[in-house]
Parts: sequence; C-alpha cells; structure tokens
Amino acid sequence: MFGFPFIKPEEKKIYKIYFDDPFKNPVYVEDDDQFKEVINQLIFKGKADTARELSQQWINLKKNHFKINYKGKFLNLGQKTAIMGVINVTPDSFSNGNQDYKNIDKILEKVSYMLEKGADIIDVGGESTRPGAEPVSLEEELDRVIPIIETIRKELGDRFLISIDTYKSKVAEEALKVGADIVNDISGLTFDDNMADVVAKFDCPVIVNHIRGKPTDMQKGDIYYDDVVLDIIKFLKERINYGISKGIRPDRFIIDPGIGFGKLPEHNIEIIKRLNEFKILGYPILIGISRKSFLNVILKNLLTKTDIPPKERLFATLGATAYAVLNGAHMVRVHDVKETAEFITILDVIRGYRVV
Repeated sequence: MFGFPFIKPEEKKIYKIYFDDPFKNPVYVEDDDQFKEVINQLIFKGKADTARELSQQWINLKKNHFKINYKGKFLNLGQKTAIMGVINVTPDSFSNGNQDYKNIDKILEKVSYMLEKGADIIDVGGESTRPGAEPVSLEEELDRVIPIIETIRKELGDRFLISIDTYKSKVAEEALKVGADIVNDISGLTFDDNMADVVAKFDCPVIVNHIRGKPTDMQKGDIYYDDVVLDIIKFLKERINYGISKGIRPDRFIIDPGIGFGKLPEHNIEIIKRLNEFKILGYPILIGISRKSFLNVILKNLLTKTDIPPKERLFATLGATAYAVLNGAHMVRVHDVKETAEFITILDVIRGYRVV
C-alpha cells in the first residue's frame, strides 16, 4: 500500500494497524496486550522486520517528551509548547515584507521583544518561500542573514536558540559559524545535496520540512496525494533515513509536515486534523500555521466574504494552532509571539492539569 507497515491512531485509545502486505487486512488494537499478540503472530510467521518496525512505532506513539540541545542550550518539549518567532530578512515576504528588512536596529528591537514575550527560538530567513516566490542568489541571501545573526548574538547573547531558514548548504554553514543553532530546511534536504553533510559536520538539530515542488511552482498544476498524511510520512521517513546515512544523529531531527507547501486548503486541514499520526516517526513535530493563506480561504468562504490580509489572521491562526498543539505539535512557528505565547501558555496549563 505505502511500502511500509504503519499504525494509525483512530478514536481515543484505538489503533489501526496496516501491514506492508496489501492482501492482509488491517487489525485494531486497544492496549499493549493486544498489540503484543499481533507482534508475536508476525514473529511466528517469519515477519520479524515488520514486527520490529511496528514495535518501534508503538513506542513512538507513546512518546510525548523530547529534548533539543546544542552548545549548552536546552529546549524541553512536551509539557510546554516551544514558540519559534519569525524574522524575515526579505523585502517580499507574503506576511510582512518591507523595505526596512535590512535595518539591523529595528530587527534587534523586534527580536528582543519576541524573546521578552515568550519566544524560545528565533527563526531567521533571507529568502521568501511564499507561493510563486523567485529564488535569490547565494550572495544576496548571505548578505541578508549573516550580519543579522552575528549582531543578534553579539547584542542579545547566547542563551536562546537561533534557526536559519534556508535550503542552501553554504548559507546554513556560514550561519552556524556565526551563531545559528538549528537548520530549518523547507526542502527536507532535497534542494541541496550538501545540506545533510553540513548538518552532520556541525552536529546541529535540523528541521525536515515536506514540500511538493519548489516555491515557484508548488501551488501550481494538479495538487494530488493518495493520502496526504501518509504520503508526507513516507517522504519524511525517507529523508530522515537519508540524513542518517550521511551522518546526522537520529536525535537531531525535527519534522514539519509543511502547511501550505504544495497543499490545497483541504490538505492543510487534514494534516492538522490528523497530526497525531506523525508521532509514529518518533520525532518532535513543528507546525507553521501562522497567517497562512488557507485560513483566509476558510474565513472568506464561510464568514467574511472578503479577503483577510495576512496581518489580520491572528485569531484564525490561534484557532488552528490550538487544534495542532492538542493533536501533537511540540513547536509552533509564528509571527505574533506575544499573543501566541499567552494563548499557548493557558492551553498548556489546562491540558497538563491533573484532576485528583
């Protein structure tokens, strides 16, 4: 069916197990004892590899806590949702592009504000990846992001994480040299053959994002998936295995299903609705919903009848973000840090509260 067996969470505490044999019907299990019975049957029939894969997925589904660490900086994920604040060093970002994008003083002020209001990670990007965006040259991207990262580190210290939002290995390498901690690659290690080598060399965390096509054409043509969630899981699984083969340690990966990167609105909704299925991979989940166009499509069709500009999509962003966090997201990439941090803090406290 999809080339590998997988466990799909259905209703609460019910799991559906699909096998790599297309002629074998799926089975349902509710607890460890029932699952062990399935595994024992597979081993008895000589399906040790399938049993091993499913056993790891079962363990992964129960794993809720992760730790990101790099150069003495730690981020505990699970009980508290991590917030990644977006810094676009571009004149043409879909959300907040402007001609002051190289004004270091203004950027420093914005980063300082984000950190004060609850950001755990600052995500710096020098190339817009909105639908239809044209790529910028290596030299231009370096000129945009390297001075910014250097200055942020010099002026604001080294007690917080910085991610570099790029798919170019040279940009990632130079950013890591001057203070970045995480590589956020929208291509999932597919656009630049040297990216995995750079990540392995620096032994840094890497965000593996799913994308269909490239920003210039990802929203064009027929956008089709056999099953959007399982197709993305397969992609992420393959890219992680590739990264490991290049020397990246397994505990360095963070996965992002890529909301808006080659998806129709209904695909984005289904990803958020079924986000808990990504847990079978066993990695922290990042979601980037903030101000995305599918929110506008929903509101325009069902409520406003007119377009809502990106900067006015905060409440829509928070609504979708709440569902994603309750469904398994460990990290959220956002533009509105203060509002998101307050919202997520209350959500985290309530969902973690134990009634005795």
